[in-house]
Amino acid sequence: MTKKKLEEKPLVCPECDGDAEPMMINVSGLGVTGWRCKCGYEMLSPGELEKAYLFLQAQKHEKVKISKRGNSYMITIPKAIADAIGIENLDMAEVYLKDRKTIIVGI
Repeated sequence: MTKKKLEEKPLVCPECDGDAEPMMINVSGLGVTGWRCKCGYEMLSPGELEKAYLFLQAQKHEKVKISKRGNSYMITIPKAIADAIGIENLDMAEVYLKDRKTIIVGI
């Protein structure tokens, strides 16, 4: 008999005592592994909990200062965003104008 991974086993739902099946759970647009019961109760995989938390923290709106350096302008990336996407020291990023009020930064 082979042992299944934790993520492949159904869990008992703490709300209704039914079986919660493993599946991807949507946390504000981020897919994380977890379990969902027929009653609608959802549980995140322990390893995905921090990932979801960092993603939610990064979605909070923060004001950042725009600084001038030579002929260029700089903005800082809030720590919550850097933590959520896993950046520490990047050499390059791609920046472009989406419309008159939106700047896109790709890493």
